[in-house]
Amino acid sequence: MQPVEAVRIRTITNTDMAAMVEIDRRIVGKQRAVSWPQKVSSHFRTYYPPLSFVAEVDGKVVGFIIGVIMGAEYALPLSGWINIIGVDPDYQGRGVGSALMESFIEACRRRGIKCRLMVRQNDDALKRMLARLGFEQGDLVDYVRGFG
Repeated sequence: MQPVEAVRIRTITNTDMAAMVEIDRRIVGKQRAVSWPQKVSSHFRTYYPPLSFVAEVDGKVVGFIIGVIMGAEYALPLSGWINIIGVDPDYQGRGVGSALMESFIEACRRRGIKCRLMVRQNDDALKRMLARLGFEQGDLVDYVRGFG
C-alpha cells in the first residue's frame, strides 16, 4: 500500500469520540462494551491535556492514540503510557500508526519522560513497528491466574 502523504495529527477532542468508536469497531469486528465511549470520555476529563491524538486524512479521522502520564502504579518513574492505538483498516500499513506514535513520542520528549506501553505477546506487527521506532522491551512482566 502507498503511504498516506497528507496525514494531519492533532490533539483529540470529545467530538472525535464517534469516529474513534467506529474505527475500533472496524478493527475488532464488533462493538466493544457499551461503556467504552464513557471510559474514553472520562479519560479526557481526568487526564486533559492528554497525550492523545487523532490522525486525519482529508478531514476524516482515520486513527487515534490515547495516552496518559503515570508510573507510580508500577513503581516506575512518571512516563507516557499508551493505552490504545487504532488505525482504520483501510489506512493500516500506510504510515498512519507511525505518525501517531511519533506525535506521542515527541509529546513525551517535550515533557522529559519515557514512552511505555503493554503489548500482547503475539502482536508481532505492533512489536515490529515499535522496534522501528526505537522501543525496547521493558522490565514489566504480566502474570495471570484463572479460576476454572
